Amino acid sequence: MLRLEMTKRLGGLSLLPLLAVAACTQPSFLNSGALNSPRDRVNSNQSIASASADQWQPPPDPVVVDESIAPSSILPATVGECADTTITSITDRFGADLTPSKKGSEKGTFIRFSNSGVQVSLAKERSIVRSQVFDKVNMCLVDVPKGCPPGDNRGRVYKTTNLRTGESWSLPNDVRGCSGA
Repeated sequence: MLRLEMTKRLGGLSLLPLLAVAACTQPSFLNSGALNSPRDRVNSNQSIASASADQWQPPPDPVVVDESIAPSSILPATVGECADTTITSITDRFGADLTPSKKGSEKGTFIRFSNSGVQVSLAKERSIVRSQVFDKVNMCLVDVPKGCPPGDNRGRVYKTTNLRTGESWSLPNDVRGCSGA
């Protein structure tokens, strides 16, 4: 009898953490302003619970931009200049995953880097296929097309070396050159 009564008392105590979490996630608590800055409270009269599923949109993720560094200034600017960066995506030229291609249906290779650099090929580049997202690479500018108008950087060729695999490739940043070349 005593054991049964002790179990009932302890059973009720084990629900306290669950009740505390439930209280903290109620819309009334979320809209109270405790978690929002004064700027965010302007639109606080529409909560998640009051919006229909097709109308509610989550707030955008905060984006921190270091405006003192322009993305293009991180790329090597003169022939022979190099920069270390990281691979952020590897796809075919149309943005799809690289898959085994049938003969005659080559979709090329497109690779993006964290320094805003890109390289593109009309063929599937084996050294890029063996690379992985988040691999560290060294990217060097090796050729700049002649006669390009200022600001048109298309057709620049970069030699990139994957520091994990040791493999290198040289590709332009666009399949077409600049409009002046």
